[in-house]
Amino acid sequence: MGISSALLDKHGPANNMSKKTQVYELLKNRIVHDELKPQQYLNELDLCEELGISKTPVREALQHLERDRLVVIVPNKGCFVASISLDLIREIFEIREVFECAAARFAARMSSRKQFEELLDTHESFKAIGDAEIRQALVSGYQIHQIIVDASGNSFLSWYYNSILSQILRIRIHFLSRFESSRLHATSGEHRAILKAIIEGNEDEAEKAMRAHLVNSLVSIGHLMLSNRKDL
Repeated sequence: MGISSALLDKHGPANNMSKKTQVYELLKNRIVHDELKPQQYLNELDLCEELGISKTPVREALQHLERDRLVVIVPNKGCFVASISLDLIREIFEIREVFECAAARFAARMSSRKQFEELLDTHESFKAIGDAEIRQALVSGYQIHQIIVDASGNSFLSWYYNSILSQILRIRIHFLSRFESSRLHATSGEHRAILKAIIEGNEDEAEKAMRAHLVNSLVSIGHLMLSNRKDL
């Protein structure tokens, strides 16, 4: 079954995405979820055959992914999944610090408390679960960050944040499986601190807790990369 039929089955007959957009979304999802690995070669003809689609939408999708910096197209060599380098991670976290610390402050100032109280209850329950369960729960931990950004009340902040969300999710998913137990539980604790500050309406503490969380996450990822002695 070709990609058009497969995606129509998934999204229903009302799906009006172009073939190029369907291929783009499928490949982006595979890259973000680490199904297509860093530096993996993407053979255009193989993709056409696998997806049951012509060259043009595949090529256009790959060009779109290159603009997103999720793939690299090398002249006379082909297309490769982009590396996850220490420089890339540093740059993403620098931008995250700007966006998410501001978002945490704004959310503490103006947001409804109920959604954050529900999130806090969920994270309180993580204290009693094992590493495998907390690891799986934290895969979707980006939702906390997304909710905080959306609760900031700043549409431009949300727009810019969403423009790098694929990179954020890719880094999270790639490294989360490698975190030790202590970092998994520390991450959950840091999320709780952020949520509590927002619920209390404490802008300074919300920003401080978010910054500490991002710095700790970056340091943990940096240690993992240095222990491997290579970019991924």
